[in-house]
Amino acid sequence: MTDGGLRLGFQVWGQFVTWPDLMAVGREIDELGFEELWSNDHLLPATAADLGMSDAVDGPVFEGWATLFGWAAITKRARLGCLVSGGGYRNPGLLVKTATALDHASNGRATLGLGAGWFEREHREFGFAYPPLKERMDRFEELTTICRGLLDGETVSLDGTWFEAHGARNDPPPLQPRLPLMIGGSGERRTLPLVAGHADIWNADQDDVESFTRRSAMLDDLARKQGRDPQSIERTAGLPVPCIRPTREAAVEALAGILGHHAMTPAEALRVAAASPFVGPIETVVRELRRYRDAGLEAVMFNWPSPSDRQTLESLAGPVRRELDAG
Repeated sequence: MTDGGLRLGFQVWGQFVTWPDLMAVGREIDELGFEELWSNDHLLPATAADLGMSDAVDGPVFEGWATLFGWAAITKRARLGCLVSGGGYRNPGLLVKTATALDHASNGRATLGLGAGWFEREHREFGFAYPPLKERMDRFEELTTICRGLLDGETVSLDGTWFEAHGARNDPPPLQPRLPLMIGGSGERRTLPLVAGHADIWNADQDDVESFTRRSAMLDDLARKQGRDPQSIERTAGLPVPCIRPTREAAVEALAGILGHHAMTPAEALRVAAASPFVGPIETVVRELRRYRDAGLEAVMFNWPSPSDRQTLESLAGPVRRELDAG
């Protein structure tokens, strides 16, 4: 599905949801024709911390890669990936092997997404180091270097501070001639240069349109300096939860009700719902998506909490898609 040059998809939250419901929403997204279906990589409920609220939230969370294999068995078209796998608790060789297995299980639909990791509590509780930011980025660079080499079919050796590989190879290779490597994040000093050097896909971290435009231009320059065609790097973004209703007031109320299932107080849920630019009537959502598309964004991964909002899914798959196709 190509929506007027902009593909629409979802990062489905694996928290506060049953396994049958998690599988059902993946199947629903695929059947409605969306091209992007992503899990997230957290060991604890992360939404409250990600939104600047308390990070001491407990509750059920399904592991992201296991979720992807469940979806691979019941979907047919959507690209599958984890948005994004945290460098603090993922070994690069094992990650590439897992992504390759997913590529075979899904008949060539896998993407490997990487990030440096940001949620300190889940690292500490599960026994993983959470060093200062500079060291986390050093670790992330080692992770990315090994993953890129293995995906390229190389024999990889690296004696790093954080990761080692000694003649490692990825065999069998993925089904895709080039299984895409995504890097998530918008850091200008370390992340964007890594994107320019290694990634097939850049996933901007919920940037507004102006920030996305500026950083995308910066990425163009960095890619050229490394001898790459900037157009060879796909531009995607994780964006806030959408909710489509006839009025903005009704949409905010509906989304706040959904967010209330995720350890938010009513006041917090209302604040988060009202902050999303994709909450309101169809024309509001189309206008915002056109702004991103016109800035060069190629694919959207909306945050998608449970319980799944069928009304919004159908609006995005139907009238929103038609409006974007029209121009």
